[in-house]
Amino acid sequence: MNRLSALQLAALMLCARCFSMMTYFPYTGSNTLVFMTAILLSTALQWLLLLPVSVICSRYEKGVCELAIEINRIFGLVITAAFLLYFAWDIFITTGTFAYFMDNYFSNQISRVPAVICAGGVAVYLGGLSSSVLGKSAGVMFLLFCIFTGILVLSAADRPDLTNFHLAQENIPKTLFDDIKAELVRNRELVMLVFLLGDVKGSKRKAVFSYLAVKLVILEVMIGFVTLVLGSFGTSTDMPFFYLSCYSNSSVVERYDAGFMSVWTALAVVRLAAVLHCFSRCLRLIFKGISAKTAAAVQIIPAAVTFYLLSERSWKGLAYLRESPWLIALLAGAVPLAVMLFMKVRKRADEV
Repeated sequence: MNRLSALQLAALMLCARCFSMMTYFPYTGSNTLVFMTAILLSTALQWLLLLPVSVICSRYEKGVCELAIEINRIFGLVITAAFLLYFAWDIFITTGTFAYFMDNYFSNQISRVPAVICAGGVAVYLGGLSSSVLGKSAGVMFLLFCIFTGILVLSAADRPDLTNFHLAQENIPKTLFDDIKAELVRNRELVMLVFLLGDVKGSKRKAVFSYLAVKLVILEVMIGFVTLVLGSFGTSTDMPFFYLSCYSNSSVVERYDAGFMSVWTALAVVRLAAVLHCFSRCLRLIFKGISAKTAAAVQIIPAAVTFYLLSERSWKGLAYLRESPWLIALLAGAVPLAVMLFMKVRKRADEV
């Protein structure tokens, strides 16, 4: 299996995060300065969560699930099953969110069924390839996102206004704490990063640092720029970046919302492909000798389930669902920490 470079893994995770950022940005009631501070603190918290996995993957050159299976078969299968279930949930949410927002917000001409079939077909094919190919594809898509974002920033319709930043905010400590939790929940790709970090052929710490640093810059710059251009509207809408593309124009293109939908769809395919890839890998770890066709068939099940819930009322509750951050903290931080401690105990026992 070809391995990922540190930058390829960072690009893959950034594509997943940028898809979430462009899709739905829940309004928490805080002003921009408090929100940007919460993102900074949440990123620091994520770095602490990812320290154990960075250490053990660097030391043993294997993934968390493989190491857990080495410690104890039952323990490893339980850990792998937990990741499998989380990836199944992620496939379900990513597929449904893509279909829901495509059908109800971003396009009046494309129905959800052909959109999901086309995007899902490409994602299944891409997810079945090696980690290296997936990382290279993510690099291209992330470059496309950067170009499009640069165009939006340079062609904003309104002149930025610094007076849109203000310090007025009630109960800042509580608001800050709520924003930190909300930002952690929006980073479901942290679980993918933990699972794939063992595939990195270079520095694992570089992969983690590159992802967190670039993500922090993108979020802070985009949120700040949206506030400068759109003011209070930008901080109170659930899709500020989509509306920014509607307001942006140039002498060549009057509006960039069509470009937004194209880039957003490309990022959705990459994110879904990454989750499908991880899901398939978990299946093969649990069920030895499973064929690629069987793994691909099982992947489709959580995606297909979304069709039963994609009515506007049924899916809206899931699309706007505020998940608990504890599950992400458990899989991204606590599980690797437990594996690291068990590996230390095992090493000491072998030395004795």
